[in-house]
Amino acid sequence: MAPTTARRNPTRSEGTRPGVIWAWAVAGVILVGGLFYLVWKSQFAAAQSYLFDTGSVAEESGYCLAVAQDVVAGGPPVGSYVDEAAKFWLNRLKATGAPMGPVIVQARKRLAGDLNRRAGSNEDQMAQAMEVCSRRAVMYGMRFRAFQ
Repeated sequence: MAPTTARRNPTRSEGTRPGVIWAWAVAGVILVGGLFYLVWKSQFAAAQSYLFDTGSVAEESGYCLAVAQDVVAGGPPVGSYVDEAAKFWLNRLKATGAPMGPVIVQARKRLAGDLNRRAGSNEDQMAQAMEVCSRRAVMYGMRFRAFQ
């Protein structure tokens, strides 16, 4: 019997088939999309924290309201950036439905205690607290007209 040689299929090219390449491409897109989704979703997984070690939205709003009302001696000038911030925090506090009087009193006590405990001038501390509260207000969607 004569030895036979394997015949090659002339219609099929050497190397990887296009179907395999497309399968790997689709798998790669799915993997990258899945990883993107997991990273995006994980940013919402962290427990919500509030400024100045406050325990709720109402407490945070009351504290920042106290800061905005006291950062300028004699109260914020009407229409100023500080006035806008005070109105924002007041409206946010109202929206929580918490009793406003007790929350504001507690916030003012907490602010006074923080000012007494920390080193440095009260003016510097209030300016820093106002900056922190303003950044949080922007994060919550506030757009200060004074900065536009």
